[in-house]
Amino acid sequence: MSSSKSNTTTVNNDNDTYVFCNIFCFHEQTMINVLENDKIIQRQVSKLKNGDKVLTFDGGKKIVTKVLKIIENKGSFEFFEFKCRNKDSNIKSITVTGNHTMLIYCKKNNEIKFMPADQVKVGDVFRTTDGMFEIFEINKKNMNDSYELRVEKGTVLANDILVSTLYLRNNENIKEYQKIIESTKMPVEIMN
Repeated sequence: MSSSKSNTTTVNNDNDTYVFCNIFCFHEQTMINVLENDKIIQRQVSKLKNGDKVLTFDGGKKIVTKVLKIIENKGSFEFFEFKCRNKDSNIKSITVTGNHTMLIYCKKNNEIKFMPADQVKVGDVFRTTDGMFEIFEINKKNMNDSYELRVEKGTVLANDILVSTLYLRNNENIKEYQKIIESTKMPVEIMN
């Protein structure tokens, strides 16, 4: 993986534009919500194993999905740290490589947009375990080691923020993004 290039492909489909990222990674200290012995715990992404049960959202509810693959990438990478807060000023953050596919929520129409982390802006909104959080600060930094994570449902709660884990290589995988859009829809009152 190169930290200096953004490996993205833009695809137009039915008047919508999708940007797919070929490689994406979490910082090694990212905490993933894991179901272990009927309890939800947090574990560093660097400590996950294939088959671990991790949490995501489906139909507005937390569900379990399984880790299919975890890949460690050694070296120095450009990361983006996103700090976000809700209306009660609670703060969450997540750090990912610039081409990690992020899920951005639009309050006006309850729609989801997918975009590489390096295109996310202050004011964009993440879905978290505690509702919607607006990004108020973005920091770019070089850090060592990154982790790719693939799970059955295509999304995971990382640092309590819902993010994509899809690794898209071609147009056929647009269906996987469409599944995420359907599964992550939520009542409008949760958005506010």
